[in-house]
Amino acid sequence: MMKRFLLLLLTVIALSAQGQVFNNEWIDYSKTYYKFKVAVTGLYRISQPALNSIGIGSVPAQDFQLWRNGKEVPIYTSAQSGPLTSSDYIEFWGEMNDGKPDSIMYLLGDYQLSDKWSLETDTAAFFLTVNPSGNNMRLVPTVNDVANNTLAPERYFWYTFGRYFKDKINSGRSELVGDSYTYSSVYDYGEGWTSNDVANQSSVTYSVSGIRPYTGADAPQPFVKVNAAGNAIHPRNIQVKLNGTVVYDQPLNYYDYRKIVQAVNPSQISTGIIDLEIANTGTESLDRMVVAQAELTYAHSFDMGSVNRIAFSLDSSSVGNFLQITGFIYSGAAPVLYDLTNGQRYVAENSNPVLLKFALKPSLVPRKLVLVSEEPENAIMVNSFKQRNFVDYSLPVNQGDFLIITHPTLTNGTNGTNPINDYKNYRSSAAGGGYNAKVYMI
Repeated sequence: MMKRFLLLLLTVIALSAQGQVFNNEWIDYSKTYYKFKVAVTGLYRISQPALNSIGIGSVPAQDFQLWRNGKEVPIYTSAQSGPLTSSDYIEFWGEMNDGKPDSIMYLLGDYQLSDKWSLETDTAAFFLTVNPSGNNMRLVPTVNDVANNTLAPERYFWYTFGRYFKDKINSGRSELVGDSYTYSSVYDYGEGWTSNDVANQSSVTYSVSGIRPYTGADAPQPFVKVNAAGNAIHPRNIQVKLNGTVVYDQPLNYYDYRKIVQAVNPSQISTGIIDLEIANTGTESLDRMVVAQAELTYAHSFDMGSVNRIAFSLDSSSVGNFLQITGFIYSGAAPVLYDLTNGQRYVAENSNPVLLKFALKPSLVPRKLVLVSEEPENAIMVNSFKQRNFVDYSLPVNQGDFLIITHPTLTNGTNGTNPINDYKNYRSSAAGGGYNAKVYMI
């Protein structure tokens, strides 16, 4: 029987290309999940008393499991097994929501100019659950064997400074129909968070000082990365300058977009300054383009520059790495280095408090690392949870032939009535068609 829909908002995006992936494959419908929100990227902790407040304070440490956007998040538990005590906690690196899940909304994924900002929300939903079957992802305590290290100190790590524009949501490609611009209903190229319009003979800049580059003779090439798009039916060039030197100057006509990756000479950043200027050099009046992001990825020295947390990356190494780090702010407990790629947790050797040392295990792939201060005030505490028991809509009992998709705020009618439920009952009656009516909340 044909299904009818009320208050229906469904987006069906290239299901055949996505192989019928619905992003709920991670859900185990037999489990209870505890939802909390993360709007700022940083180090997070869930204390045992907070777990106790939702009835799972006595769960063995090895059974906890954490999810974000359908992917498991590795966690560290202060006790590796057995029930946590009142002073124990779960710790993890929590990232705010970004634009990565938005990519499937575009006609082609490459049309998304930047995945830094989400078009929907900056808040990520995390789901904590209990999984006694094991194989839960962990940040495993790993021996920091500095005493037996034979490797030379690494000279640099890879770091990216960037500006990710959020001045407006650009509408993207359009066509001039008569005297009006008509925009596609799909997510098209140039659509998303960008700078304000950059007029002809105008520019936007990104400037930062104190970047502490590695300046040895073997310093690798830095990379300038700029993503931009035209925003009018005119020819133009986009020009990129790094510290006053033109490093890119090419056409960016009409509504075309560019994802520029341009290698530059290490000497161009040896002063420790980044001054990126992105210019519209077109001559057409009323012309405009937009910039989504401007980055510089470069070799950073191991002077951290007075921070108490920093995320960076290292190239792969079959023998491991020896790190000597200065300029990191902490007090009390030794800082911790998380290898998020390999699921490892190293406690700094800090017999000299201003020189942190780490002897890392080999890694066959480049790795993302996060160095954090373990001071309690440096961690964001999670204290608020909402219980979630997901519904398996593939089961016949949860299916119907008249679907009402709504929101709880619409269920409160006058004098205590529930208009949504009333309508469901009507559609279930003979007068309303005798449907198997179901209500689904968004």
